[in-house]
Amino acid sequence: MAEQPQLHGRKLGDRRVVVDRPHARYFRYLGPGVLEAKLEAQAPRTAQQRRMATIRGLLFGRPLSSAAELTERLPKWKALPVFSSDVMSSVAYATGAMMLILVGAGPDTFKYVLGLSVIVVALLVIVTFSYRQTIRAYPNGGGSYIVAHANLGVLAGLTAAASLLTDYVLTVAVSVSAGVQALYSAFPALEPVKVPLIALSILLVMVVNLRGLRESGTLFASPTYIFIGSMLLLIAVGVFRSLTGQLSQVADVAPLTGVATESMGLFLLCKAFADGCSAMTGTEAVANGVPAFKPVEWKNAQQTMIIMATLLGIMFLGTSYLAVNIGAHPAGFQATGESVLSQVGRTVFYGRGPMYYILQISTMGILILAAQTSFADFPRLSSILARDGYFPRQFALRGERLAFNSGIVALALVSIFLVVAFNGSPDRLIGLYAIGVFTSFTLSQSGMVRHWFSGRGPGWRRSAVINGIGAVVTAVVVVVIAISKFDQGVWVIIIVVPILIALMLFIKHEYDLEGRGLDVAPDVVFGPPHRRQRVVVSAQAMSRAVVQAVKVGETMGEEVQLVHVALDPSEGERFRERVERQLPGVRVVLVESPYRALVRPFVRYLEVSQTEDPDRLTIVLLPEHLPRHWWDRLLYNQNVHRIRAALVGRKDFVVLDTPYRRGA
Repeated sequence: MAEQPQLHGRKLGDRRVVVDRPHARYFRYLGPGVLEAKLEAQAPRTAQQRRMATIRGLLFGRPLSSAAELTERLPKWKALPVFSSDVMSSVAYATGAMMLILVGAGPDTFKYVLGLSVIVVALLVIVTFSYRQTIRAYPNGGGSYIVAHANLGVLAGLTAAASLLTDYVLTVAVSVSAGVQALYSAFPALEPVKVPLIALSILLVMVVNLRGLRESGTLFASPTYIFIGSMLLLIAVGVFRSLTGQLSQVADVAPLTGVATESMGLFLLCKAFADGCSAMTGTEAVANGVPAFKPVEWKNAQQTMIIMATLLGIMFLGTSYLAVNIGAHPAGFQATGESVLSQVGRTVFYGRGPMYYILQISTMGILILAAQTSFADFPRLSSILARDGYFPRQFALRGERLAFNSGIVALALVSIFLVVAFNGSPDRLIGLYAIGVFTSFTLSQSGMVRHWFSGRGPGWRRSAVINGIGAVVTAVVVVVIAISKFDQGVWVIIIVVPILIALMLFIKHEYDLEGRGLDVAPDVVFGPPHRRQRVVVSAQAMSRAVVQAVKVGETMGEEVQLVHVALDPSEGERFRERVERQLPGVRVVLVESPYRALVRPFVRYLEVSQTEDPDRLTIVLLPEHLPRHWWDRLLYNQNVHRIRAALVGRKDFVVLDTPYRRGA
């Protein structure tokens, strides 16, 4: 703290003292030895840093402090589009997916679509009430991973987590692909560029999510509510026209060709039911994201889940009813042709009028925004896994806008890879879709049964029965999907999930090893150093970097050695003479290397000299060039990296860098 000279005040005899606290601009003093960094403390200094900060500000907004986390919480009207856009959007493709399976046995089999839809909605009711129990029991976030891990063990928890992670990735790929399909159903000229459009849409959703959960909720609310309104109007008008005999058959739809003929039977119905269950993917999102709600979190989450399930049931049943009644036909596996919902829309709304285009554009919007559910939950689940040691630690860190940036970016990149691999076809991706989420449903509900039996609180029997029914029903669905969809790609998920589990266990093992190696017993008191020290500076040439390293070494120990590996004896002697002249008192050790190796002779010298005095600690200083450009990483420091790799972690050696920058 610097004190300024005393200055006269306004009146005779007045004195005033101006006290300058230079750190006050950057830090807030909270107590003795405790400072809080202000936003100014991380302000950019160089012109390039300021340009990048301006771009980040335009894209993502002003950085938020950790204290602003509560203000980022979501009210119910924002939480509904954030956490239910996935499950709401499934009505745009679930009915068509069932019809695509049944068409192999002939269009007459479409009469089973409505019955299958009723079974799916009944399953939705069971799962919804089961997850209401989970929300109440785990008000801090009752995701399938947390519930299964706490009640069924590590492997069950990781299985639920891996299943959800794959489901979130597929949700983004399927929903955005289906959204773009809705767009080129209305505007066929856009079909050739569907893959770039899908990738661009995913990137846009990623950028919005990097701005924070509250902003994404605000931006996504309008498209979601427009879609809900359009769908409810479509169903109301369509059912009224159907009951009054005014609803005509769909026109200008070419019969689907190239579909393998199948005989009607239970197996075919099971396959269609499995695809219809894609309407339920995303049901668990509200339970996973309870901490994102405004207080009282669990109550708001329960109410949001009931609203979500009610709207989904109405829209799914209504779409299936109208699709069957107008004689709609599904689009093919090449993602060409008109979607079932588009056929329903133009039939109910008397052709391609304003309401039809509102429906199609809002459908595209909700399908693209369905990715928002995954972008809300994938990063949160990744952060929990990282906190528990099963994911890289950077996934647990929040960015400037309190978003889990690593998880958001990873989800976007993997989803785009899937879209490119499957050529943007939602029908080809949907075969992989539902098994992951229903596996997590089963494990979560089974964990809840164990939870109720362990706690035995008030009403535990009723709660256990509800969750038990949910576990049994969803387990049956998992078996049905695994068998009926095995040849359509489900085998990929059955392989991928164990691989993910193995990777997470490997990461946990590595972190545990590191933790045990670095663990400090809480009752140990560390005193001053008790070993003598010598300092060794690696030097291949006389330079300012070497001089800097020597001066640093002289502050650390009485003995400083400058070790030079010489390929040419005469060159080595010239190096010794120059050092002794310019750095008097510094001991030079020449290691001649007639076999032209540089690193291994240096390391071997340190090892041999250490055995002469094993009680001594050797500090090795490595002058390291700080790169200014990407090519500097290729041109400099290669020997430094190799020496460090050979010595780091050995008990008698401490390796330190003395960085330098050219022109500094």
